[in-house]
Amino acid sequence: MKDQSRALDFNTLLQVANLVVAGLLVYALVALEENEYLDHTTVVLGLVLCLQTLVALHLERRRRDPFVIMLAFQTIFYFAFRIYTLAVYPYSVVFVRYPYGPDESSYALLFILSANVFLYAGLMLVRFRSNSAVSAEGWRATSPTSVIVLLLIAILFAYFRGSYWTEDNVPRALNFLVSFLTPDITILMGVSYFLLYRRSLTGAFAFAIGAVILLDIIAHTLWGSRSAIVGFVQNCILVALAVYGCIRASRKFVVLGLLLLPFAVVTLVATFTISSYNRIAKADAQTFDVMKSVAAAGESSADLLAGPALDLLLPPIAARAGFFDFSAEVIANREEYRSILSPAAYGRSLVDNILTPGFDLFDQPKLSNALQFTYRGWGKPSKREAQGDFYQSDQFGIYGEFYALFLWGSLPIMFLVALGLKAAYVRISDPVPYMCAIKRVIVLFTFVKLINSFGLDWILGELIPLVAGIYLYSFFFASRRVDAPQAPALGTS
Repeated sequence: MKDQSRALDFNTLLQVANLVVAGLLVYALVALEENEYLDHTTVVLGLVLCLQTLVALHLERRRRDPFVIMLAFQTIFYFAFRIYTLAVYPYSVVFVRYPYGPDESSYALLFILSANVFLYAGLMLVRFRSNSAVSAEGWRATSPTSVIVLLLIAILFAYFRGSYWTEDNVPRALNFLVSFLTPDITILMGVSYFLLYRRSLTGAFAFAIGAVILLDIIAHTLWGSRSAIVGFVQNCILVALAVYGCIRASRKFVVLGLLLLPFAVVTLVATFTISSYNRIAKADAQTFDVMKSVAAAGESSADLLAGPALDLLLPPIAARAGFFDFSAEVIANREEYRSILSPAAYGRSLVDNILTPGFDLFDQPKLSNALQFTYRGWGKPSKREAQGDFYQSDQFGIYGEFYALFLWGSLPIMFLVALGLKAAYVRISDPVPYMCAIKRVIVLFTFVKLINSFGLDWILGELIPLVAGIYLYSFFFASRRVDAPQAPALGTS
């Protein structure tokens, strides 16, 4: 009890972050000058978004809900904070595609506020039947070495498999099967295994899995990913919520985190710069060249430390770190994207990108890859062209995607989606704690992917390997009962 009283709830930390962002928006409201993308009305609506999030978090303290926490997390850091950075740096890579102004931003925020009401309502309508945590009492992990081996195989195969494995000399069907062995899948499973059975795992395992994950983050960043660190942190939060129901951290840990925050910000800026530089440097390379990537990383770091380069880096970093732009731009230009974001296009994409992994019937790229054919004036989308030199994936977010499909009629659909996912989550049951936990992770993962959507077809393409991986690799994540538990093994029935 003493430890619990000295711990800080993640909900509290989010409320503090939300208040900080609200304070920044108040400052922006007072100091705002002429801005081509927002005005005072937009900033006031941003403050209303902070108020809405504060109310949701206050209600979540009474009834623990991982979904509410994840939605609030996304709203604070990727939407409300983006309004502030847009006020400070009126720069956006998507708002320049078509005529766009403050009225479009305000309209998009009105829709987002309305959509959140329906999302929160759907989530809060479903209640847990019992404790929201998954209990591993009476169980212990029995295959930690196998977990590390699987993670290493996935990482080595993802980044170091050599030039002999390309789309030109390996059948597409085989490439599709390889998608079931990726670090994204195995690390999510490994973190779940560690957090659930941490009491029966040794310090050596904790060190080993930490080293493997660090290797993946470094390789992923050098390969050109600008979200390797952020994505991993978000997945850890997601897994911890699925396993524990809520997250609490000691005050000492929180203070240490605050002290390290400047270092974390510098690291994120540096990794963004390095990954962006390496994307260009590797150009059309099909394989991961460690030496070339490290050399490119050193050159980009030197440019970053030059000083003036930082002023040029911050606006694009702020734009990439926020998701508001992507949703707002799709909402504002729905008419231009109607032929791309349509039920018929989704159907063709599901066939070509999921149901027929060895061949195409329609030459239909994923909708996230097809959007550029409209704003670049390239004509009819082609999968062959989209996967070439001009590969580009555009984010819609649940707000942009659902508005493009159903306009304001999407609000009750969002309510039903949130209701259905939460209902599925609370009804998950399995005699093995790990299987119960990882199933919860998948449902919560699906919800987060919907909020940050790259398209429903994209999400389905990620979920199929993830669900399959749970069963394909289940023997790597073994555990057994060691004594009779004092309480039910599962958090729900």
